[in-house]
Amino acid sequence: MSEPIDVAVFDIIETVFSLEPVRRAITTCGLDGRDLETWFAFGLRDAFALDVTHRAKPFPDILADALDELLAVRRVGANQAERDAVLGAFAQMPAQTGAGECFDMLRDSGIRIVALSNGPAERTRSLLESADLDTHVSDILSVEAVGRFKPHESVYRLAFEATGAAPAAHCMIACHAWDLNGAKRAGMQTAFVQRGQHYPSVMEPSDMAGDELVDVARLIVERQG
Repeated sequence: MSEPIDVAVFDIIETVFSLEPVRRAITTCGLDGRDLETWFAFGLRDAFALDVTHRAKPFPDILADALDELLAVRRVGANQAERDAVLGAFAQMPAQTGAGECFDMLRDSGIRIVALSNGPAERTRSLLESADLDTHVSDILSVEAVGRFKPHESVYRLAFEATGAAPAAHCMIACHAWDLNGAKRAGMQTAFVQRGQHYPSVMEPSDMAGDELVDVARLIVERQG
């Protein structure tokens, strides 16, 4: 039987907050809304490359460069104001459907909630406050503290150090398989927010999977017995 979950650790970008405002924003500078995934793939590629060479840079800076790369690949011209509008859309991300209910359910079950993001801690705090979710969260953690990116093990250890709980008492919740793979290797339990996505078989399998955040929360609470 799995160890009881004392701490729910949430990925933030896309898992808890929707990227749809960013998707809409990129269309204003001549890109297609479907380019959002390509842009993020470029950004994550560069973040991971910098990480393994111990040269991590702030994720917003990496995404800004990745946007310029995508514009060049698509042969689209965009002025500085248009670029700034796209990057500024990250501050407008709304909470995903059911995020509040999910956080309520976990908190009411006595499970501690932690935010763990590749983005800056202050941006995460601002997003949580705008969605009235900040009072649910005990710790807002960022890769800034260790100078590495998820899925490096040192990032997940930030949660262990903050809570004092054993790694297996933590459950990483994300809609990104690569994040859950890293968390699993660090000793955490994992829950995949599917939203119709394929989970790669080459990754460590998740312990739980649900369509949306509320579905994952129910599974975690049920596991508590």
